[in-house]
Order: sequence, then structure tokens, then C-alpha cells
Amino acid sequence: MLAKDQPSASATYSGPQNRSALINFSLCIFTFTTANWMLIPFLPVYMKGQGLTDAEIGSILGVLSISALVVMLPLGVLSDLFSPKRLILLGGMIFLLFAGGVLRSKTYWQFLLIVPLGGVAASVFFIVLYALFLKTVGNGRLGKKIAFYQSGIYLGFGVGPTIAGVLIREDDFGMLLLGAVIGGVLLIVLVLRLPESDTIRLDLRGYHSDLRQGRTLLFLVLVMVYGTHFGVEQTTFTLLMKENLGFSAPLIGLVYLSVGCWMAFIAPFAGHRFDVRRSIRAFLWAGLVLSGTFQILTSIASSVPSMILLRLAHTLGDVLMILSMGLMTATFFPESRLGGNSAVVYATRTCGIFAGNVGAGYLNGALGYSSSFVASGTFLLLFFILAGSAVGRLLVVGDDLSSQRRLEHGA
Repeated sequence: MLAKDQPSASATYSGPQNRSALINFSLCIFTFTTANWMLIPFLPVYMKGQGLTDAEIGSILGVLSISALVVMLPLGVLSDLFSPKRLILLGGMIFLLFAGGVLRSKTYWQFLLIVPLGGVAASVFFIVLYALFLKTVGNGRLGKKIAFYQSGIYLGFGVGPTIAGVLIREDDFGMLLLGAVIGGVLLIVLVLRLPESDTIRLDLRGYHSDLRQGRTLLFLVLVMVYGTHFGVEQTTFTLLMKENLGFSAPLIGLVYLSVGCWMAFIAPFAGHRFDVRRSIRAFLWAGLVLSGTFQILTSIASSVPSMILLRLAHTLGDVLMILSMGLMTATFFPESRLGGNSAVVYATRTCGIFAGNVGAGYLNGALGYSSSFVASGTFLLLFFILAGSAVGRLLVVGDDLSSQRRLEHGA
């Protein structure tokens, strides 16, 4: 088994190699997020056009979120035991099947059959790719590296809907389907350029020891609670802009682009701030308050400028929280078992997203689209009031990441 703080030379890069690997990982996650988010934000609109109810849309998006849970933990462990690069390549192929089928579906049951492929593909890229990234880029300047990687996600989050807004014409989704498939092919090409990492023998006792610590359990609670608001946004945000505010597809894409570029811009500054201060306490507190407050205020947006300003403030909190959770994942768990443990974190987040999907679906049908944002923002603020002190006290990332790993998990 690899030492937790001393990855082998074959798996870790330095200097120009490190920068090249970092750029390639970021391009890979950017391409996947772009192609995926060409589909996801407009999927509720497409399903609405096929005659599905709000409750049916919420349940389908819930299946999209929860479907990967069956394979999520095995995938994470397999990425520690076998070639993660091959698993990621398989994920790219599965995404191509999802993109090729979801916009050809017409009925509730057809959507239920195809959306699990999207959930599986997402779990591969957000678990296996991230674990391979942490195993191969080294520990120096970890805050900046994670922030740069996450900037690829944020840019994809903005660019994908923008491209989709241009491709969709009068509710015709044919060009969007073609664009998503082209993105999937490019993704596979990029995956072939990824490095490999060393593997380990199966160590279930080690995974159990990693996860039973008090701070890890609190971390997982935080991940689940915070994940609920992503589920609400996934189900409701595009419908809020289209149905309540009358935004066209290009304007909806502009909102996503503004938010994605903003998040990508500020993430490296947040990463640098962590590398200097070695503390995430302020990130966690500010992130919860900003995210919750402006999630509620999103419900009062009345125009494109007001929506963009409110979402910029909200996503400042998101950047701080997402970076903090990435750093905790990298710090709390030993490097050799990052695949399996990352899968647990992502599975927990997915449970929160599923709850947000389904809850928003029913709230939207009963009280309107704004109600879901008020409810999810209030939930985040209540969690901060009740658990903020424990979060700040226990979820600590120490000054020396390598030393902390040795102290918590042994040499």
C-alpha cells in the first residue's frame, strides 16, 4: 500500500509536468461540465414541453441524482484498486449514450429509463476523476490547485447553458443534442491524455477507520445539508427564469455564463487565501450565510440584472463552501484511499441533492417556483444557527497537510 503522504514518483508530478497535468485535468472536467450543463438546465424545460407535470419533473431529476448511488461506492473503491483512467473512459462513453438518448425521450417512463446513465457518468467524473487528480498533482499549494480544478467546473457551468441557449431555437432541441454529443466525443479524447495512478489492495478496515471519526461524520452532515440547495436549483432555477420571469433561452444562458465566469474568477483568489492562512473556518461560516441569504433573495429577482447580481452574491458563498469541502476531502482522508472515501462524500452530497430535487418538485407544484428558493435558503441558515459553532470548531484543516495526515491516519 502507498504511504498516505508519500505517493510514488510514477503517480506524482512536479514542475512543468505538474502544470501540464493540472491543465489537462481542468480541461477534462471543464469539457464534461460544459457538455453536461448544455443538457441539465434545459431538461426541465424540455420535459415541460413534453407534457410532464412539475412533480414528474422533480422525480425524474431526483432519479438522475440518486441513480448513481448503486454504483458510486464500488466505483470509488475500484478507482483505488484498478486503473482509474479506464473507469473515466468508460464514464465518457456512458455520457455519450445519455446525451444521445435524453433529448429523444418523450414520455415519463422513457425519461426514467435514460436519466440513470447521466447520473452514472456524473459520478465517474466527479468521483474518479477528482480522486485521480488529488493522487497525481502533489500536495504543494493545494488550495490553488483545487481552486484551479474547480474553476474548470465553474466555467463549464456557465459556458454549457450559454451554448445551449444559442443552439435552442423556438423550443427545437435538435441542435442541442448534436452539440452535447460533440462535447462527449471531445471529452473522450481528453481522457486519453490523463495520467495513471498507483493502486492498492482492498482495505475495508482502513475505509471504516477513515469514516468513523467525529469530524468526518460532521463533515458528511454538512455535505448532505448543503447538497439540498443544489437539488432545488437543478429542478427549479431554469423554470423560475422561464416561467415566472419570461427569460428567453439566450438570456437564461447569459445568467449561467455570468455566474460561471464569476465563480471561476474568484476561486483562485480563495485558494490563494487558504494557502496563506491555512484556515477554512471563515470560509465555512461566510459560505453558509451568503449562500442561504441570497438563495432566499433569489425569489424576489425581477429582471436579468437583478437575477445576475443576486446569484453572484449567492455563488460567492458557494465558491467558499465548495473549496472548503474539496480541501477537507483531500485532508481528512489518506491519499491511497481517496477514491473510496471521495465516493462516500459524493454519495452523501447526492442524497442531499435528491432530497432537494424531490422536495422542490412538490413545492413548485403547490406554492410556485419562488417557494423552493425561500425554503432551501432558510434551511441553510437554520443549519448555520444550530451547527455553525461545531462546524467552526471541528472541521479544521491544519497548517501542515502532510503532518495532519500522518497524525490522523498513521504513517
